Amino acid sequence: MSNNVEPDACVVRLNYKTAMININMQLGQRDIASLKFLCSEFFSVSRIERIRSGLDVIQALQQMCLISEPDNILFLGELLLLIGRIDLLSKLNISEDDVKSSLANMQSRHVSPYRYTVF
Repeated sequence: MSNNVEPDACVVRLNYKTAMININMQLGQRDIASLKFLCSEFFSVSRIERIRSGLDVIQALQQMCLISEPDNILFLGELLLLIGRIDLLSKLNISEDDVKSSLANMQSRHVSPYRYTVF
């Protein structure tokens, strides 16, 4: 039985999953509460109530197709930037400048202007 998955694709997936686990391990309860607030317009109230960890947030964003491995991670970068966790951007292999240049275009923003203002 042959496996058609490219070895490089497996490494990318493993690196992505490792990055998500590392980010989760470094998020505190205040960070998770902030992420829940910033994402609350994307999730139902019951979904938000079930979120207990950074991985829960990441999985919910993946299920909503708001982030995906490894190409579409700027939304997660936007969230990390907003909650002041710029230190975690390197785990995604993106820089603060990458996120800020993406956010310069208002249409690239995922978080609503209201949440930007309130947060």
